[in-house]
Amino acid sequence: MKQRVEQYFKELHQAIDKEIEAFTVEWRQYEALTQIQLKEDLYVFIIFSWSNEEDCTIEYMIGDENAVIQTRHLDKLDLAVSIIKTAHQMAKEKLACLQRS
Repeated sequence: MKQRVEQYFKELHQAIDKEIEAFTVEWRQYEALTQIQLKEDLYVFIIFSWSNEEDCTIEYMIGDENAVIQTRHLDKLDLAVSIIKTAHQMAKEKLACLQRS
């Protein structure tokens, strides 16, 4: 599963690279935390967790490390939502455990 998730994040990064400042993935045993930086103190976070090939979840968060969105970042909210929609569509296409959600 980790190899499929790595490939997913690589393809997602390529798809949105021109619109973002940074893209990092932190790996844990059965979880990947992705930070997509849009501006200083504004991120899209993607948390992908799995226990086996059929059981996984994906969650999203927008804001700083506390999920706070500063008013100076309101102009980037449409981009953040667009990235989440792209990420979710790609995940559903590439990861079988999400195809039923």
